[in-house]
Amino acid sequence: MSNDFEVGIVGAGPAGSCCAQVLGEAGIKVALFDHSHPREKPCGGLVDNRVVEEFNIPKELLQNEIKWFLAERFGFRAKFSLKPSMYLTARKDFDHYLLQRTLENKGVAFFDEKVVQIRKKNGSWLIATNKDRHVVSKVLIGADGCPSLTRKHVSKPIYPQFLAMTVGYDFPCTTKYIERTFPKNTVEAYYSRKYMRKIGFIWIFPKRDSINVGIGSIEEGKKLKNSLDRFIQSHPAGKRLRNLRCRLFAHLIPAVWQQEFFDLQCSGDDWALIGDAAGHVNPLSGIGIYYAMKGGMLCALAYLEGDLHRFEKYWRNDYGGELYYGAGTALRYYSNLSLFSWFQSILKDKLSRLRLERWPPDHRPEVGSASLSLDVPPLVQISKRSNTCRPPKTYLEQSTIQYG
Repeated sequence: MSNDFEVGIVGAGPAGSCCAQVLGEAGIKVALFDHSHPREKPCGGLVDNRVVEEFNIPKELLQNEIKWFLAERFGFRAKFSLKPSMYLTARKDFDHYLLQRTLENKGVAFFDEKVVQIRKKNGSWLIATNKDRHVVSKVLIGADGCPSLTRKHVSKPIYPQFLAMTVGYDFPCTTKYIERTFPKNTVEAYYSRKYMRKIGFIWIFPKRDSINVGIGSIEEGKKLKNSLDRFIQSHPAGKRLRNLRCRLFAHLIPAVWQQEFFDLQCSGDDWALIGDAAGHVNPLSGIGIYYAMKGGMLCALAYLEGDLHRFEKYWRNDYGGELYYGAGTALRYYSNLSLFSWFQSILKDKLSRLRLERWPPDHRPEVGSASLSLDVPPLVQISKRSNTCRPPKTYLEQSTIQYG
């Protein structure tokens, strides 16, 4: 096999696989590197309906349809409806499916090897792996998460203050136990300074035959693990898991809380950054799978059109407003200043449901609309959002959600 390729992609997660798939289908010779498959992640595998609809995800990979979001904050619990639904997947199966779908293209060569060195020579990128393989590519695309080796060579590393540690447990159990113990079609989130001092939350994601429980925050991994253990031992929601065996996972993700970060370029003449390597994760919810997959596709489209710089315009027009909005409101959302907004969101939801109960079930209108703002939990915001993203300045004003 020749070691000369048109495009070299470091990382075969959702971003890298989707990018390689589009390029491979167009006849581009692609080298795809990733040593971590098969792998599981503590992120929980929550995806919104855009992932399922735009990327033709098989129903077999969707382990639980999520219609409700149960949140606890400031000592109060509230349950919000998610319309359209979101879905839970097992990242091990989800990522494997995307990779195998990509490898159906003969032009994509997959190397189950770790990239250890990247350098530029004579106008080309030289990529070296831990198995002493040396690949030459005209274009380099970084989809290697964070911290990203690729990013170090083409841009500035993501600053430590914009990195969050996620620590999670996967609890294998029977479907009957999940149905008996956890609310149906519901994910749970717990916001408390008792378990983390900075921005972040604890989540509980019941899947088909396992329960994913994790914590994410801009704190040390050891502290987060201890906090998650305390939550499981002491909180009523966590006590449901005490007698189950589990597997521990940990992972870094971007958690950007300054809008200026997203002004940085994600592409150049012969390079691009996508997914977590680009910092494209929602700062409020920590969700990034859609941005990774769509970003990978848009990056490939820009390359096929002959100008990688177009990727900047494409991702900003598609989902950039969501990232700018999240970065601009993250600190305020997770501060005590949002106490009033939290009570306001509960009241709005309750009033909407009371009004709906007066209508026959088959004729209930959509009521209780409200501007997208801090009084709505992050997951609810994502589930209500349309595929078209407005520019940052007008996005908040034009987007709405519907309760009920």
